[in-house]
Amino acid sequence: MSLAMSVDSKRGKELRPELELILCCARTRLDEVTAARISALLRAKLNWSDVVATAFQHHVASLLHENLKLTAEDLVPTVWLDSLRQYVRESSGLALHLLSELLRIHEIFEAEQLPLIPYKGPVLSWLAYRSLTGRTFIDLDFVTKQANIPRATALLKSAGFSAEFEPQEELAARTGQAPGQYGFFREATRAQVELHTEQTLRYFPVPLDVDKMTSRLITVEIAGRKMLTFSVEDTLVMLCVHGTKHFWDRLAWIVDVAELVTAQPVDWALVMQIAAEMKSMRVLLLGLYLAHELLGATLPQPVLERAQRDSSVRWLADKVRAQFEGNVDASPGVVPRALFRLRSRDGIGQGIRHMLRLTMTPTERDRQAVRLPRALASLYVLMRPLRLLREYGLGFRQRLKLDLAIYDPTPPEVVDEMLRLAGVGPGDVLYDLGCGDGRIVVTAAERYGIRAVGVDISPQRIAEAQAKARQHGVESLVKFLQEDAKKVEISEATVVMMYLGADSNLRLVERLRSELSPGARIVSRNFRIYGWPPERLEKRVLPNGIEISLYLWRIKELPTKGPAAECAVDPVEPSKQDGS
Repeated sequence: MSLAMSVDSKRGKELRPELELILCCARTRLDEVTAARISALLRAKLNWSDVVATAFQHHVASLLHENLKLTAEDLVPTVWLDSLRQYVRESSGLALHLLSELLRIHEIFEAEQLPLIPYKGPVLSWLAYRSLTGRTFIDLDFVTKQANIPRATALLKSAGFSAEFEPQEELAARTGQAPGQYGFFREATRAQVELHTEQTLRYFPVPLDVDKMTSRLITVEIAGRKMLTFSVEDTLVMLCVHGTKHFWDRLAWIVDVAELVTAQPVDWALVMQIAAEMKSMRVLLLGLYLAHELLGATLPQPVLERAQRDSSVRWLADKVRAQFEGNVDASPGVVPRALFRLRSRDGIGQGIRHMLRLTMTPTERDRQAVRLPRALASLYVLMRPLRLLREYGLGFRQRLKLDLAIYDPTPPEVVDEMLRLAGVGPGDVLYDLGCGDGRIVVTAAERYGIRAVGVDISPQRIAEAQAKARQHGVESLVKFLQEDAKKVEISEATVVMMYLGADSNLRLVERLRSELSPGARIVSRNFRIYGWPPERLEKRVLPNGIEISLYLWRIKELPTKGPAAECAVDPVEPSKQDGS
């Protein structure tokens, strides 16, 4: 029996089999007991769209795919094994592409003798997973001192990257107004880079001592190139702080901790010393405890016992487990978030100071929400708590969870292409799931005179959409619903538009197939529905040089029995999927 199962049985809980399968496979090494449990779970009736969607959501699809192949490949429906293989192939391609960018950036900065320390991304994948493709990552992270940011920015711009922050934020070493990270984007290769400093990493209770961490750097060799990165001990503490910052809502962050302590020798006395100096001992213990309890990571007995004795660590771990088990459908409000952060600190006084600093220190999001003149910049300190309350609520009344996609407006030319690909015409009823500011809905109503409905979970986006409808005079044709797209009634739709994500599409596919009438069309920007080959795939290049993909599906009559009905997919050869 896996450790995750044994813990649940002690508490009288039972994981849904789909999640237990993910937990059993989220590791690079399987013991006999875990392998046997995987085989047993595969013989049960599983919701495979949920399995694959959960793996995508938690960035563990590569591990799931590898361990399914190693244990009982013949028990996995072919269409889902092929979908995982395709996803892993695409993720591996991105990983290798980002590695080439990492090597190029490293060479540029090394030539200029400007310290830039890579961490996470390819470096962590190599340290913890012994593979560049075992860990999913979508950007490159570096640490440098705040004073180096102007020069680092100039170097990255000369290398083809554009800065995604305000020019004055480069001078944060003097002004103190640092963003959450210094983001850069290279349109030619779609590579994202984030620079972090002692001022941007504000979730550490005390500023990072970059000089002391630099004295402990280790050498890692990747693709024949040697580079310096943080010690295993520093990396471990940084991973735990990062996971706690995000409430550990992605399983991959726990897997990182488990794999790192398994793959590398750890100086545990040094780890504890670093965590104590950073005032992050409980954060460290929480990450290690989760790695042990959920993934069976082996820890030194004194470290494990210290974590087990800490009631706050156990309380925090229960909150994290509840997220994974699906018992938390609502977005946590300000009060639950504050309580989690308060209990994650090493003492009540430190926790209160930490909370006040996070609550009252303005970020780039606060400055972007409302632009104030320089003379009134001090008012951001008052506006930040108000923005947090508006965004998250107090938490006493449940709010819908923003879990399908981030807001990324679709360019007008892409809106036109999506409507054209769907063949929108008189008599259609269009639904846009995750409608944002309503631009697709309003354009469809204005251009084709059809009824259109926009669904979004964000009250801010709904308000913007309603204002846009009034501005274009189509209020009588459109409707906007502040609802969860996973639960809204869509049976009247003849056209459905989506710009969500691979995992989000899978969470919607069963309802799309069961509720929409034959002939209804579905168009998705950039993200396919794995396991369901599209009728058509078109690629377009935007004016900025970025290529996008548009997928079209058409609802057909489904058989009532057989593999196609069970998998909710068309029975086609894997090589024909997505038109490739």
